[in-house]
Amino acid sequence: MRHLFITGVSKGLGQSIAHRLQSDTSRIVGFSRTPGDFKGEFHPCDLSNPIEASTVIRDALAEAPLKIGDEIVFISNAGQLGPLDFLRTLEPKDIQENLTSNIIGAAVALQRFLERVRDIDAPKLFLQISSGAALPERVKPGWSLYCASKAGQEQLVRTAAIEQTHEAHPSMILNLNPGLMETNMQEIIRSASPEAFPDVDAFIAFKKDGRVPSPDTVADAIATLIERFPSLENGATYQTAAFQ
Repeated sequence: MRHLFITGVSKGLGQSIAHRLQSDTSRIVGFSRTPGDFKGEFHPCDLSNPIEASTVIRDALAEAPLKIGDEIVFISNAGQLGPLDFLRTLEPKDIQENLTSNIIGAAVALQRFLERVRDIDAPKLFLQISSGAALPERVKPGWSLYCASKAGQEQLVRTAAIEQTHEAHPSMILNLNPGLMETNMQEIIRSASPEAFPDVDAFIAFKKDGRVPSPDTVADAIATLIERFPSLENGATYQTAAFQ
């Protein structure tokens, strides 16, 4: 049996992942603020409230009938892009909500996963959906919070992966940079003003030129990654293209 846990399951990539990974031998548990069209076991979860989200994730993992021989996969997909604007214009509450949801939310999800599966001798994967925005050469004006939080997520994964070398039954912990894809996030980016996001014209051109694939394409790559994850390097960051 494959047990799948997915955050941000109601739309975009999370929705596509849930659709792609449905099977008779998989049990899918979804977390997000609202269910959307998700038909699996759903738990309302707001990662901008990490204390409450931690409890929700802990309880859902505790209820799951995980056992030796199962495959256990947690996909940390939920995240916030905005607000898009120069840092000097942002309100403290916006800074707090973005960094809390993206960094602390990812950390509590990973912590609860590792806590639950520590003593289970089974293939175990925590996959953090990252972004090219985590890279020093990809920083963009207007994206200070998103770039900072994605870089923080990647370093969290690297550190936790090293910690797994001290465990009797280690988990695989990976970052995946999915690249461009057509989600609500891209719509927000393309609707930004040049004053708030000077590179907006480039993203409008990506869409016009047909260079923004469907999230279904990324979900297919994630399905391939999951099939191959025992052979991958713990703590590494992978690109979607490696699995297409």
